[in-house]
Amino acid sequence: MLRGGVLSRLPRQPVWIRDETSASFLLRLAGLNGWSFGELVVRLGGGQGGLSEPDPEVDEVWLGPVARERLAQLCGRSVVRVEQALPSLAGSRITVRARHQVRVERWPQAQRPGHACVLCAAGKSEGPVWRVRRDTWTVCVRHGRWTGLGQGRFQVGVGDLPEIADAHVRRMRLERASGEYARALLADASQVAVYWWQCRQMGSKGVWRRRAAVLGVGREGLWAVPLIVYPEVIVLAEAMAVRERQRAVGRSFAGGPAGWTTGRWVAWVGERLGMASEMAAGGHRALEAWLMAHRNAVPVKERLALPAPEEGYRRRPLALMAPHRKVPAFGPLDAVSCLPWRLGAPMTSVVVRR
Repeated sequence: MLRGGVLSRLPRQPVWIRDETSASFLLRLAGLNGWSFGELVVRLGGGQGGLSEPDPEVDEVWLGPVARERLAQLCGRSVVRVEQALPSLAGSRITVRARHQVRVERWPQAQRPGHACVLCAAGKSEGPVWRVRRDTWTVCVRHGRWTGLGQGRFQVGVGDLPEIADAHVRRMRLERASGEYARALLADASQVAVYWWQCRQMGSKGVWRRRAAVLGVGREGLWAVPLIVYPEVIVLAEAMAVRERQRAVGRSFAGGPAGWTTGRWVAWVGERLGMASEMAAGGHRALEAWLMAHRNAVPVKERLALPAPEEGYRRRPLALMAPHRKVPAFGPLDAVSCLPWRLGAPMTSVVVRR
């Protein structure tokens, strides 16, 4: 087991499942090798007893640097690979000098984990596999399944709506390109779509109605709304990222104050969505509210005097900007948004200054 100060790789290894919680993975690792959770904790540096077995539905296991190194040895992987597979490890506050390198703590209510796709977990675990829940729901691209919470639903097949999986792939691309700020853009784009849905604007009579019919839900099925509007949310978030990259360097959309005005950006979004007429008929109001919150504070005269942005700036992650100086990594997206309305709540008035 211990050779020259290094732990040997365990003979039986769990199949790695993307974004699994540490509690879920450690319980699977221990069970496969005939250990109790307490026996595994001892080998990770958690002390001799005193830790009860976690409930992976509500608890997380936090590992310090020493425990992460030992877990990597037991798995025959590098620490970097283990931390990539188990994302909550990065949130541990246990220091290298801590006497006990393992702690079991309850997740905050808003961050409690969700079920992994049942097809991803099939044959790989006797019980459910639990994933870090960055949002209230996610999409398994591989199996075409929506996993989340809503009226008791944890798994919904979306194989008849391939645009959902395509949108999720685009979302991951946006997150890689824009960094932490992408979550704020996704939150705001989602809330704009909520405005359109509740005001029966944009896709309510067309594409959104078709998706709702495929899912077998009516307008009262609010759990399905984020899923129904998802492809348009991603298109909008991408358009917001284009606009925010220009704002980050003190420029107007398309690179200059004489170029694309706010009105033309809104019209461009409508064209990208294939809903230009709906945008002109009232859909623009929600976007104008977003633009007011994200307005370019650099005067035009100063913008004209700025040097050209450095080459390749569009490929770099976006820095956090007002009104999103802090973006929480976990919890529902609507809690991240700067927009005031919420799905299912009475709509607030949107005042747009002209």
